[in-house]
Order: sequence, then C-alpha cells, then structure tokens
Amino acid sequence: MNRNKSFVLIVWLLVWVTSSFAQFTTDKRLIEEHMRYSSEKKFNRWDIMVGYGPNIYFTDFTDYLIIPDGKWYFSPSVALSYQLVPALAFDFRYMQGDMHEKGILHYYDGDFKEFTGNARFYINQMINNPGPINDKWNFYVNVGFGMQALRNRVYKNSDGQVLHGDDVEGISNEGYFVFGYNKNDPYKKISREKELVLPIGGGVLYRINRSFDVGIESNIHYGLEDNLDGILSGATNDSYWHTTINLSYKIGKKDKRHSKWTYRTYGFNIFGNKRKDPLENEVNQFERMLQQQAGILRLQIDSVTTVEKSTKIYLADNVFPIYFMPGGATFKDYENQVTMAQLAVLLRKHPDWSLQLEGFADKSEDNPMFISQKRAETVMQYLGDHYGIDEKVMKVLPKGAKEQLTISDASAKEGRIQINRRVDIVLIKPKIEAGE
Repeated sequence: MNRNKSFVLIVWLLVWVTSSFAQFTTDKRLIEEHMRYSSEKKFNRWDIMVGYGPNIYFTDFTDYLIIPDGKWYFSPSVALSYQLVPALAFDFRYMQGDMHEKGILHYYDGDFKEFTGNARFYINQMINNPGPINDKWNFYVNVGFGMQALRNRVYKNSDGQVLHGDDVEGISNEGYFVFGYNKNDPYKKISREKELVLPIGGGVLYRINRSFDVGIESNIHYGLEDNLDGILSGATNDSYWHTTINLSYKIGKKDKRHSKWTYRTYGFNIFGNKRKDPLENEVNQFERMLQQQAGILRLQIDSVTTVEKSTKIYLADNVFPIYFMPGGATFKDYENQVTMAQLAVLLRKHPDWSLQLEGFADKSEDNPMFISQKRAETVMQYLGDHYGIDEKVMKVLPKGAKEQLTISDASAKEGRIQINRRVDIVLIKPKIEAGE
C-alpha cells in the first residue's frame, strides 16, 4: 500500500508541474462567452455531492490481495465543495460505515465516522487547451487530511466472546481489545477512538445539465495509526479503499455556469489572470526601441528657437505643445491625447487653474490664421467633450504663422516644418504666479 501511495503522489506532482507549461499552444476551440473563464466574471462555485459505495479494508486481518472474498460493506458520503478556480476546488466531507473482517483465530466488528478537508485538482484544466472534455467530462485527483472517529471490538472465532488481553500470549494488553468501549466492560460505550487519516485518489465527473453531475470516485484512506482493526500489531498502519457512485447538485443561479465547467483560454494562468506570453519580451523590446527613436525626435522638437527675441523650452512646467497633421485640425498621434488627459487631471485637482490655447500654423499652409484658430478650438472641444473641462477656463488665442519656430539642428527639415503646426497649451497657475 505504501507503494500505491508513492505512485499517486508522484502522478499528482507531475500533473501539477507540467501544467505550468501547458498554455502556449494555439487554441482552436469554439468557446462561447458564457463558457469562457476569467477572474472578473461571476460563476457558480458551490456544489453538494452525495455518494454511495463499498469499503475494502486493509488491516492485520486482511488475507486477500485487492478484492475481498467475503461480505462487502457499503458507506454513504456527503461533500460540500467550493470551486476556487476551474482547476482547483476545496471540499469538506463526511462519511460513515461499518467495519468487519475475519482472521484465522479472531475477527473484529465496528463502525467509523470520518471528517476530512480535501483539495481537488482537475487534470483536464491543467493541460493544453484547458477545460472540460467535449463540454461533458472532468477528471480530477484528490488529496486530503482529516480525522476518523471509530468504535470496534475484537472477538474470538471459537466462542464469539470479546478478546481479552489474558487470552493472547505474547501481547501485553490490559483489559479487552476494544476502542470506543470501556476496556473493563466491552459493551459500555465511551467516547470514540480518534485518529488522523489521509485520503488520496481521483475521480471523473459527467455533466448532465447546469444543475446536476454524476461521477465515480475512488480514494485510498491511509490511517496514520493502527487502530482500525482494534489490534495494535502488524507491519503497516490500517487503511481502506472507498469507491462511490455520486450525484452532484450545483448551487447557484441557473443562468450561470459552474466554474468547474468553464474554459480557460490562451494566455491565462489557472487563476484566470493574464500570464506572460513567451513573445512578450520581444514585443516589449521592440516597443522600447520605438520609444527611444521617438525620444530622439522629441528632443529635437523640445528645444526650439523663435525668429523673434526669446527662446522657449517645451515640456516645461507650464507649456505643453499639441502637434497636428498638415493643412488641418487633426492630432498628429495618440501622445498628444495623453498630454491633454494629463492636463485634464491637473485641472480637476486645481479648479482655480486655467488654460490659454495658442494656435499656430506653418508658413506653407493656406490661411494660417484660420487654421491656427481651428486647431486651438479643436483642443478646447476635445478637452470639453472627453473630460468635461468648462470652456470658461480655456481661452483661445490664434497666432497664425507668427512666432515661427526652428530647430537648432539644420538637418532636421521635417522637424522644422511640423513644430509650427501646433497648439501651445499654457497652464496658468494664479497661486504660483502670485508668489513669484
């Protein structure tokens, strides 16, 4: 039995470890949105399972290899389960049953109650394209820990009397061979004998509909002591093998799926959170390269010199340029929208601040005064429509082709043209100005 225990543990560990590498394949399944799992969605998570099946005992009295040749004993069980994620559930179980086995000279008879907490790992939720198979089948392994509370008595085959310590040579036992009974009065009940138990096994579920599942489950229950048969002897601790046919009722709203019957799609870990794609590093590296190139251009645009008397350094505390496409009032790229969003946040935090929108046009554009007016009004409208900025705190000031800017690097011809198709947003801070 120790060999079986080691085998089950090794299989479980292999499934758990290999699941970490199971997401990086092309998912070609047709999955409707209500079947797709993510941590943001709400699914039913509770269910109750009732089962019934045989117990096969392995104790010091056992004379069979696997299947008993005598009377079989059946036990009911009930489990309340909570599905943490599609691949993992926790349940609390109760079961009870009768115990009986006969040896050459003695036999024992009794009953037990068992309370355990279990973790259930769904194998098909940890492999490539995780989810129920054909939307009908779920396979899982169990591992748990709990307590047995038992009563038993050991009898003599010869006369059916309860075995006493004086009846057995070579074994020191004061009183009768009983657990859960008084050792001096074998028919007087006392508190049940308690021992720790470790259930390990697996099962399969078949989905009938959104309310019910049926399944088969089999577990080996390893007792951590040698009390099940009432005799403290033998080479190994007592255990039993319990197999059930069960019926599960899924608690919750019937217009929602139960979490264990959902599909985890590509790019999400077992908790439904976004996992890192193996190509993500390459994409990030490419994006960083683009940002570096854009930064070089930005540096060229930031430092400009007017043809008049002064120098402006853009991206200072109070001046924010917004660049436009040639000949019109369309923003050049999304970075300009980000700039306006940042300004909107500042205005929400400081309602006494205001904006001056200075519009500009390039000399080569037709009707530069009109275009600069239109560009400034476009910025004002965008801030009002998207962020609710009151027009009363914004002042439009078109300047046409005045104050043409140039870049100190004479080779940047395109830069010299595009920097004059812009709106300078001047952030006015009355409180700061009053202190200067």
